[in-house]
Amino acid sequence: MEEISNEYLKISINEVGASLTSILSLKRNKELLYQIEEGSWAFQDVVLFPLIGKGEYEFNNTYYSFPLRHGLVRDKKFRVIDKSSIVVTLRYESVTEDLAFYPFKFTFDITYMLLKNKIVVRTKIYNDNDDVQENPLYYSYGSHTGLKASSSLGSILLSNTENKEIVFYPLDKNGLIDFDRSVNFLELNDNNPNISLNKELFKKYDTLVFKNNSDEVILDSGFNYKVKYSFNAPLYAIWSNKDKGEFVCIEPWWGISNYVNESSSITDRLFINKTFNTNEYCYSLEFVFND
Repeated sequence: MEEISNEYLKISINEVGASLTSILSLKRNKELLYQIEEGSWAFQDVVLFPLIGKGEYEFNNTYYSFPLRHGLVRDKKFRVIDKSSIVVTLRYESVTEDLAFYPFKFTFDITYMLLKNKIVVRTKIYNDNDDVQENPLYYSYGSHTGLKASSSLGSILLSNTENKEIVFYPLDKNGLIDFDRSVNFLELNDNNPNISLNKELFKKYDTLVFKNNSDEVILDSGFNYKVKYSFNAPLYAIWSNKDKGEFVCIEPWWGISNYVNESSSITDRLFINKTFNTNEYCYSLEFVFND
């Protein structure tokens, strides 16, 4: 387990999957990250790469399937390549065995940094194929961090949304995103940009998938602190266990989970990332914790 801290926060990162296991507010001596509850979500944080959701696809007329949802790196052992008291960078370099599930060579770096009451996450993805022009890397990437939030008092504010359309795309009965249907969130919510985190919401919709039209997303945890999310992703999802667990996941997606009429070919997926002209892509996510 790797730990970094400053006067505001102390975070712990598991080298397996490079995922968060603790976000401790030192000012309040309070754990802010969801801690696993029996009968609820069995994880706390998942790094999603190189696909989001069910990983079945074709490439060059060959069928591939990941053994776990959300890709390949979530159960891989990362190594620390740089560390200070407030910054740690972990790396996973693909190995030959990975080619049976994902026929691309890559290096995945994720950096966690503390700046006062802010956690900054920077991710770099390198195309390690021999010729990046002839052998582009196709992938999706996302974050799936569960923060403690009250299902009776918590809410999410989609801020700076004036004159912007706010719709989310519901899942169909098979759990696929249906882009042919959309729900006008403001009309559904009496023109209130706050989403209540009650369990009935997630029983009805399971997951809310938004195009990223908001300048920021603010979680009011219901436990006397707020979290402001900033990210440069084209989509994000909001999810919680519909039955049990006082937490919520706000998930930036540089890519997309499974959807209706999804192409079997990874190269034709909506929002798929392709590295043609460069061998490095950088993605940014920030959490700011406020009392």
